Amino acid sequence: MSHQFPGQYFPLSERLSHILDNSGYSLEDRNRKVMVANEIEVFFNIAHAFYDDVIRYIFGSRGEGSTGPDLQSDIDYVFQYNTVKVVTDLSQCDPEISNLLMVKDYNTHPGYVKLQRIRISPDYTPVPVYLDIDNNKINAIDSLSRTVLKNTMLHDQGTVSGPALHERQIPKELSVDIVVAFRCTEWSQEGNEWFLRRRLHGWPTPIQIENASKYGCFVTPVGHPHSSERHLEWRLSFSIAERDLKRSFEDTAMKVYIMLKMIRKTYIEPVIGDAFSSYHIKVCMLWMRERIPQDQWSNQNLLQCLILCIRQLYEWAIAGFCPDYFITTNNIYDRKIIGAIRNTLVKILGDLFSSNCMFLLGIKCCNLGNHMSDQMSRFDRCIIPIIHEETINHALTLDAASICRYSLLQYIPQHYSALVDYLDRFMCALHNLQYITDYPLKHAMMIILSQLGFHIATICKENAHILSLEQVDYLVAVTSDCLSFGINIDATSVRLKLCGLGMEQGNHHLIETFLQYICDYHMKYIYSKHIYASVILECNFEDSFGKLFRNKYNIEELLQTQTSFSVIYLPTEMLITPKPLRMEMFRSVSALSELKQELTNIWYDWSVVDSLICLYFFQYLNFSRQGKERHKQVAMDNMIHLIRTEPNIPHRDTAFNLLGYSFIQENQLTNAFRCFVQSLIIRPHHNAAKFYLGILFSRISASEIRHRYYVNSDISC
Repeated sequence: MSHQFPGQYFPLSERLSHILDNSGYSLEDRNRKVMVANEIEVFFNIAHAFYDDVIRYIFGSRGEGSTGPDLQSDIDYVFQYNTVKVVTDLSQCDPEISNLLMVKDYNTHPGYVKLQRIRISPDYTPVPVYLDIDNNKINAIDSLSRTVLKNTMLHDQGTVSGPALHERQIPKELSVDIVVAFRCTEWSQEGNEWFLRRRLHGWPTPIQIENASKYGCFVTPVGHPHSSERHLEWRLSFSIAERDLKRSFEDTAMKVYIMLKMIRKTYIEPVIGDAFSSYHIKVCMLWMRERIPQDQWSNQNLLQCLILCIRQLYEWAIAGFCPDYFITTNNIYDRKIIGAIRNTLVKILGDLFSSNCMFLLGIKCCNLGNHMSDQMSRFDRCIIPIIHEETINHALTLDAASICRYSLLQYIPQHYSALVDYLDRFMCALHNLQYITDYPLKHAMMIILSQLGFHIATICKENAHILSLEQVDYLVAVTSDCLSFGINIDATSVRLKLCGLGMEQGNHHLIETFLQYICDYHMKYIYSKHIYASVILECNFEDSFGKLFRNKYNIEELLQTQTSFSVIYLPTEMLITPKPLRMEMFRSVSALSELKQELTNIWYDWSVVDSLICLYFFQYLNFSRQGKERHKQVAMDNMIHLIRTEPNIPHRDTAFNLLGYSFIQENQLTNAFRCFVQSLIIRPHHNAAKFYLGILFSRISASEIRHRYYVNSDISC
């Protein structure tokens, strides 16, 4: 499972980058626009410095240089009033100006605060104000009797859109959005997680993080739409830090951002209007820039990075939760992406992601679609869909597993009563699974259900000593329901995990029957031949396209096949993972930190084994525990033959580790040592072979190993 992008995308990505350069979105064009925005900002501040105490900022697309001929946007100003200081602690108050204390209460949503009035006493001591209103137009009493500032004090001065005052029209049908804000020089406590966040790829840099802390944040006059006191709430804004980070984007990252805005204008805005805004795209780009290594943001990877961003937006739309970049508990979809709008957005993004990159031909901005059509050859039109589906070989399984691990499983309560309530609500939400006709969506939900089933089985085993018999029966029933939905998620992987669960419980005869069933009825899906390798090698491109998408495969068979190659155990499932596979979850222990900077390194914490290797290994374990010597030898011979003859084993290092473990159990230490050496040659780092070698060293001395290694052995690796 390589962390590199497939090379087949490179030519098309470079063509797309060239078209954007010629359409006014080159690095030089964007730098010039940023320079103009900076000059205007400085000019306005100098011109107004003599008669007001307001600092003016230009934010949005114009401040970032991402506007263009067909992506004109409003001019976004933020007016920072320096006559008011917002503080997070009374010790920060300035007795010479008005002070407001940033406060929250039990029903204040993440990313929002209230501003309590502060009165300076005769001895210059700041005192919070309660139950005292000197101006009903700008002040109010909140639910905790605090005197707070209303956010509606400017609503009579223009058309209000969110925190912005839509001021006036100017030439070329552009308008000015003015946001009045107060500055807090201290970083909000809600955003402290951003400083502590683990970043694998060195972005933002330590200097950028330090600068962001100095910028502080704004409070802008808009409340949460679901709040009962929305007229008293102010939204936190980190616009200066956002602009600084956006301006540090590589050329390719900015082009991906521009492409996403074009896609929004072409495919999304005409359907759902402004509900899905450029800000959602900006948040996605900040997250993806942090998650994708810097060396992957190159022009030849432009299309791949774009697809990853579309996929991320699609996953957020399905979940109905888009985490703010600075305050991750703040769902920025809360305000607009709900109900029918959310369902429509899911459909649009899903269609874009599954369109095999052909959405490029429909983009009208800068006539990009026609330019792409002119530059795409007949070969491109046939091969793009195949390449795109090939890259999803492991993506569907991995993405679903990561969703479960980071978005679903981490929130499952461990306490029984809370768990029951969670499961009831979760199962009700998925009750209509049987009525879903969109198979890719149904497939994704089945993945989540199967992962949930295995996770509940883990909780049940972990808490077996404190749960009553009735509680265990309930959890077992829910697990059974989840797995009954998810067992057909693909051809083999869920069934093999069920076999592993059964072996841990000692059901050896039942597992033997189940493994034989997989051999008899599902072997055709596992390494008979990779679909795309065989299609591309044996057919011309047009015939392969026809076989793949018209005649030979339907979508259900395609997805079942594409997600059947690997069996994955998450760290949350360690208690139900067969013991020999648990070591694979610690492959990165002692690995150098600089060796962990890989795009798909999330799977390093998992136990991932190719399905056919897993099948033979489980047969070996099961026959060993039953004492069936001849059968277990057949299973080992099958593993050896597969490793020798099958070139398409993505996790060949793990295959050697499991074969070596089998040799240790058979006391064939020479063969075991050779397997572990081969495994380390394939993957020198992030490899559990080092643990197996420790077991081997405990059996025999190093001198014996050196002697045995050069002796003829029964296996040729």
